[in-house]
Order: sequence, then C-alpha cells, then structure tokens
Amino acid sequence: MIVPKVSAPTEEDWQTFQKLDELLYASFRAGSLIQWENAQENLLYLKKQLLLSGNKAAVAQVAMALAIYYFDYGNDVLSGISELLYAMPALKNNDEYPQPNVFYDRELALFLLFANLYDLGAFEAAYQYGVTFFNLIRSNSKSRRYLQEYFVMVNLTSEMQKYDEAMAYADELIFLAQSLNPSNQLYALIAKVSVYARRNKPGDLQAALQLVEMARLKSSPQEWDIIEQSRMLVLQSIQAGLKRNSARANTLVNELSTLISENPDRFSSLDLKHLSLLRVFIAETSNDASLVKEIRLARLEKEQAYVVTALEKRLDSWSDEMASDITLVNLENIQRRNEAQQQAIETANLKTIIILLVALLIGTLAAWLFVQRRRIHQLAYTDPLTNAPNRRYMFNLLTKVFSKTRKGNCIALIDIDHFKKVNDTYGHQTGDEVLVKCSQLIRQRLRNTDQYCRYGGEEFLLLLKDTTVHQAQEVMDDIRCALHTVTSWQSTEEEFTVSFSCGLVELSTYEDIDKAIAHCDSLLYAAKSQGRGRTVLPQGAMQPA
Repeated sequence: MIVPKVSAPTEEDWQTFQKLDELLYASFRAGSLIQWENAQENLLYLKKQLLLSGNKAAVAQVAMALAIYYFDYGNDVLSGISELLYAMPALKNNDEYPQPNVFYDRELALFLLFANLYDLGAFEAAYQYGVTFFNLIRSNSKSRRYLQEYFVMVNLTSEMQKYDEAMAYADELIFLAQSLNPSNQLYALIAKVSVYARRNKPGDLQAALQLVEMARLKSSPQEWDIIEQSRMLVLQSIQAGLKRNSARANTLVNELSTLISENPDRFSSLDLKHLSLLRVFIAETSNDASLVKEIRLARLEKEQAYVVTALEKRLDSWSDEMASDITLVNLENIQRRNEAQQQAIETANLKTIIILLVALLIGTLAAWLFVQRRRIHQLAYTDPLTNAPNRRYMFNLLTKVFSKTRKGNCIALIDIDHFKKVNDTYGHQTGDEVLVKCSQLIRQRLRNTDQYCRYGGEEFLLLLKDTTVHQAQEVMDDIRCALHTVTSWQSTEEEFTVSFSCGLVELSTYEDIDKAIAHCDSLLYAAKSQGRGRTVLPQGAMQPA
C-alpha cells in the first residue's frame, strides 16, 4: 500500500508537490494551515502565490480554506462569504474531481453560503443558494448528506412560511436519520415538531405532541452523553410548552442552560441561541404577550450587535481584499493601463453588494437560529457513509502527534475479513451496513482521547494514546468480539457474522508516520495469511506477564 508523505514536509517538499499536481498541492497545503498559528496570514500568502501561477482552480481551494477559517476561528462571517463567492466560479462538483472528498467542492461552498446567509438573516439569498445546493446533491447519488444541512433548510423554509417545503425537508431528514443512532433520530423529529409549532394549523399541535411522544431514546438517562441529555431537555421543554405548562418548561430550559455553560467545549453559539428560541416558544404557548415582546426585543438587540460587528470587520479588511482582486486581474493578462479602471469597477461593484447585503440584513434582523459552525468544519473531514473522520483528518492529527513525544501512543490498521464476499453475496447495501456497524462499535469502545478514521474501502485506522501494544490489543479483541455478536442486518434477511484482521504498532520506534503505517499494513496482511480474525504485533513486542 502506498502511503502519502505527510510528516513535517519541508518547503522543498512542498515545491516538488506543487510541480507534480498544483491543484492537489493547494488543497492539502491550505487544509494543513487552517488550525495552525498565523493561519490567516499564511493562507493569504499562499493565495497570492497561486494567483501568480494563474491556476484559478488551485486559488479556489485556498479561498475555501480561508472561508472555513473565517467561519470557525476568525469570527468574520462576511469575509467568509466573500471568499466563497470568490471561489465559486472555479469549483467543480464533488464527482468531477479526480479524487472525490479530497478537494473542496461546489457542494460544500453552496452549503456554507446558504447556512451562513441564513445565520445573518438574509433569508431570500439563503433560500436561493439552499435550493441550488439540494438540487445538486439530489442529482448526484455520491454527494455527501448530513443532518445539519436539512435541519438548517427546515428552519429556513418554515421561517419564510414555506410550510409545505419545510415539511418535505423535515420528512427527508427523518428518512436520512433512520440509519443513524437514536440521538440523531431524535434531532430529526425535533425539526418536524418545530414546523408544526410554527404553522399552528388546526390539528398541528396534536400532531406535534404525537411526534414528541414518539421521540424517546431507548437507553436509560444514565447512559446518555452530553449531547443526548441536551436533546432530551429540548424535547421535554417543547412538550411542556405545547401542554401550556410554562413553569415546567422554563425549569427544563434553565437545566439546559446550566448543562451548556458547564460544558462549553461541547456546544456552539447555536446552542445558546436555542435557549432564547425555546423561551420565546414557551412564552407564545402560554399567551404571555408582554414576555414574548421582551424576549424578542432582547434577541433583536443581540443580533443587531452581531451584524454590526461582522460588518465592521468586513470593512476593516476591505483594502487587503482589493489587493487580491488586482492580482487576479494580472492573471487575466489585462494591460497595466486598464488595471486601475478594472479595480475601480470591481471595488464599486463589491461595495454595492455589501450595501445591499446590509440593507437586507437590517430588514430581517428579527430572524433567529443560525447554523452550527463547529460542524461546518466537520463537512470537510468526515466520511459520508460511516460518519467517521476521514483519512485527511487523521493525517492532520498524526502530523501533530509526530511533532511531539510519541511514547505510549499506538496505531492499529484493521481490515474487515472477506468483505468482497459480503458485497457479492448480500449486495453493496449490506456491505455498507457492515461498515457503518463496524464504525459504530469502534466509536463506542474508544476513549475520548483516542481517535479513528475510515482509512480505505473496508479499512479503519485507529490512534490509541497512553496505551501499550498489549492494552491496545485487548481493545482490538473487544471490538472484534462485539462485531462477532452481530448476526442480523436490516438490509437482508440472511444471518451472518463478520470479523476483521489487524496490524498494531507502538509509534515511538518510528521516524515518521509513513513507516509506522507501512509496518501496520504488513502486520495486517500477516494476520490475513495466518487465518484472519486476529491481531498481529511486531516480532519484538513481548507477551504481557
């Protein structure tokens, strides 16, 4: 197996990479810069370098990375939107790239546009981009689909009183969530309940209450994680509001507020806004007009301050972006004499766009609910089938691991045995179900400090920290036993079991990640040759006492 070089590349390595494939170089280098210090400065410098080469597709990859940086870390929504519009003409659909899910694509750009425009309250513009986005992913069966895309569209269309469309998106969201865990199914049902509550036609409140009764996690409260606890509190507060029990509803919202404040690393600003929305819902169902007015006014003041801050940041960075546009004009080989005129035209057009955008925002500041920014980053680093991190995410993580002391860290490469036979015998849908189940079992048995990714077709790569090879081997055996107990599958009436083979090494003995993964790969194939369904360690690893 050929493993790409990712450990601490030198500038000379990057230059060689650029000569071999400039588009792939732009995607990988930009993605590697997002979370590092001075990310904005380095990304802008990389963008200017690629502008000089004239490769618009490569420049678009860097612009996409800049947009994600502005959304996730820079708190500068308007600059992020500007970078998306800048990149859009040069982006391709996901299936048009030579290596899908490696490059930033048109689908991701459209999602980020409609989600963040909705966040700003620009409903009409958000709706147009949202419809374009969903038409695109529906026409391409290989496109990624995530719950938050539908959740945002449900709220956008219902906020615009397009209730039939909102209900259709909510039903599609529920169908998509059926193959996921119960917590995500609960998330989908909450979206449909919100449509019923906003529409409020005869029979809607009863339908909403029936859905609330259906939306229950089968596990006990002692088994819930933080996210599941928060979703159940949201559900219970909605139920109390629908039953006009405002005292109970407000108590539950206060519990949710405490949960969010005590776990700031698990929640985003979206979750804080949910609290305000829940309080409005409770006030409306209790027919307390003065309380509704007070809550809506407080929310309006916060959103106005948010938009003003975003606009100020956008105007502060205006001159730097104009310099980038001048460079783009140079790439088009326009005469030096016409460059000043072209720059003036572009400046006037862009300022007009900003003025129109501000006017639109002022007219729609009463809007609420914005997209979960911390999950936008996940779109670029998640396998669409299993919802596990993808290879790109893992390589970025391992690069950081190899920059520090690695003693006590192990990696394991596992491969599902006879996977081709499963596909050939039971069909690819069953094969996909096997991959999803394996991913779920791995996730359940890893600690919070560990990580894993879908590495290849039927392969998963695991990183286990502060663990000996023998402790890691016990974890692999535990996962294998859990997988072996699964005999029934939703996509077929046939019963069968699967196992996996595994190669496992400790990282401190390797100079870089390439060699460690290559050794893991050879141990994996040794496990295959020895009869499968086992874990093989390096020959030097002693047996535990």
